[in-house]
Amino acid sequence: MNTDNFSSYIPAMSTMARLPEEPGLRHLAEVLETNGAVAEVYDHKWRLVYVSTEIRRMMAISDEAARDYLGISLTVRTARYPEIWAPERKTAINWVKAIYPMMLHDVPPGDPDFDEIFGEGRDVAARMDPAPPPALTATVTTSWPDAVERFNTWTGDIENLYQRFLKPDGSLLGVTAISRPAISPTLAARLSRGERENLERIDRLSDPARRPAAILFADLEASGDLSRRLPSRAYFELIRGLTDLIDSSVTDHGGITGKHAGDGGSALFVVEDGNESVAAHGAIAAANAIREGAAGLLEDGGPEVRVNLGLHWGATLMVGQVSAGGRLEVTALGDEMNEAARIESVASKGAVLGSKQLIERLDPEAAGELDLERDRLAYRPLSELGPDEKVARDAGSIAVAEL
Repeated sequence: MNTDNFSSYIPAMSTMARLPEEPGLRHLAEVLETNGAVAEVYDHKWRLVYVSTEIRRMMAISDEAARDYLGISLTVRTARYPEIWAPERKTAINWVKAIYPMMLHDVPPGDPDFDEIFGEGRDVAARMDPAPPPALTATVTTSWPDAVERFNTWTGDIENLYQRFLKPDGSLLGVTAISRPAISPTLAARLSRGERENLERIDRLSDPARRPAAILFADLEASGDLSRRLPSRAYFELIRGLTDLIDSSVTDHGGITGKHAGDGGSALFVVEDGNESVAAHGAIAAANAIREGAAGLLEDGGPEVRVNLGLHWGATLMVGQVSAGGRLEVTALGDEMNEAARIESVASKGAVLGSKQLIERLDPEAAGELDLERDRLAYRPLSELGPDEKVARDAGSIAVAEL
């Protein structure tokens, strides 16, 4: 990649704080922004000149607030906005011991900007000794464990890695501060393995809003009978395999995995760029993959495994991101969610039942890819397929076809 020009890789300026004017600092900010870093950039006197989009999103900092931070020092910023930045007292003391000596090397008490840079901490800073500057590639790490609850995003300590950058003449260009959760890279890789696409889709739904989406519900048929016929370990492996099958099928076809309820699961295929056919296609393709994959979840000679699936369309779902117990999820609310569950409840023998509202969102090309002849499908009211009182009450008039 040509690092001299990042304009095509950086989000629109309306979505992030402005880039620094000084060319060297601007380049640093562009690199950090392009790589999605949770980071800040300071000038040669530790004044904040850039706040990355990711750190603003993580800490819910608005465009206006981010602009207010620019031009003030790290220490003043932390003191002025304690509800966002300041750790608890014990951690704050350790932070001061780590940061102030570095800053004092660049802004000593005799500097005309000393009072401006240290603000309320100037008396403390004046009694401390400066630290020798680290090498160009060195970093200094501080941990903010007491700030975790306030950030409400990461589940471990937060590490801030400070790195100095020098100009060709050896003078200080500026300092970058890159934050990360204090967990091992191995654990981070395990947490993200197979989940990245799903998590990225969830991340795009951070703000609750009305969004159209295709809905998928899946459930293992005769799960009670299977649990009795199989050894406990074998049944556990079956459920684990089914969970992996549902999640991978949904993710591979553009969906977002929902909650798993023992022997089943749900998913959403949210409309992006106004293309309803893509969402409907993704839901049907995922359902087909789940149905076909279910047969291979047990070794030959074992009981037959079948998964029943219900597909529906939600035109006005309230969809948004939730975070509970360290798990990031998307929740959708609306009558269509309940109706989709009812559609799945009447499916049997490994059938995929799709509502007319969903199927007719397919354009001709998408239907052809799925080998569906839309104009030849036979629909039936759901009430004819399921005598259950809840089905008749909640979704009896919905027309469905077996796919």
